[in-house]
Amino acid sequence: MSALEYSNDALNALDAFMECDHILFVEGDDDVLFWRTVFEKCSDLTVDIRPVGGVNELQPYVNKVKCGDLSCLVAQDSDYTRYVPGFVRHPRVLYTFGYSIENTIYKSDLISSVIGLWSKRNINCLKDVDEWLERFSRVVGPLFYLDFVNYKKGLEVDVGAGHCQKFMASRTSEEIDYLILQQHLEMLHLEHGIVCSDEEYELIKNVPVILLMRGHFLQSAVLRFVNKKIKEFGRKASVSVDALYAHALHYFQNGFSWKSVEGRYYARQIRNIS
Repeated sequence: MSALEYSNDALNALDAFMECDHILFVEGDDDVLFWRTVFEKCSDLTVDIRPVGGVNELQPYVNKVKCGDLSCLVAQDSDYTRYVPGFVRHPRVLYTFGYSIENTIYKSDLISSVIGLWSKRNINCLKDVDEWLERFSRVVGPLFYLDFVNYKKGLEVDVGAGHCQKFMASRTSEEIDYLILQQHLEMLHLEHGIVCSDEEYELIKNVPVILLMRGHFLQSAVLRFVNKKIKEFGRKASVSVDALYAHALHYFQNGFSWKSVEGRYYARQIRNIS
């Protein structure tokens, strides 16, 4: 029986039944360990975290919490919500710092560490990682500005921001083919009229592009970069997406700076639960 098949009263009593401070509903299985780590690092609260199967399945819980029918917590990807004028935060609805959890866990230190581990060498690729991330973000920035406009205006156009593969220089390359991307951006403008106005750009101009990227887009690009660097060091092994994600969550548990702006953001959300 899914949680929504329980009455609101039953769901509101579930924390007492489970002997925890809060019941927390999240989108999917990948979110459970992430949010459990956030609570463990930022508070002494006990939470029973329950995945519901996806963003569409989570939305009814969000709606019920916001209207006061449910007293549980929900945690969801921010998407572009926080940058749209009129956004009002609810103390029991938690949001990721960037577009999704991937924007928090795929940091330069983590990427460099994975390359070192899988290359079986005592190397520090941090400079290479930073340079690639800066270059990659600069080139794809216009795509995610249009994706933001698409979200803000509710156009529901597939702008191609879900995966990086179609824009890469080759099947295994970690670099964007600038011409392919530019042709795609022109198509979005000509066929769908999507353009980022000065007013809309003002809303996101100070947000690092790496925080605006959709999670799978960022993750797939990072995976390409990691495997290329491993091969450059003479290793035939390659990192799978599951292995990369496992490394990233381990890093989040043990190497993430909770005193950073991002760390303080998560701690502040939990402090404000009421």
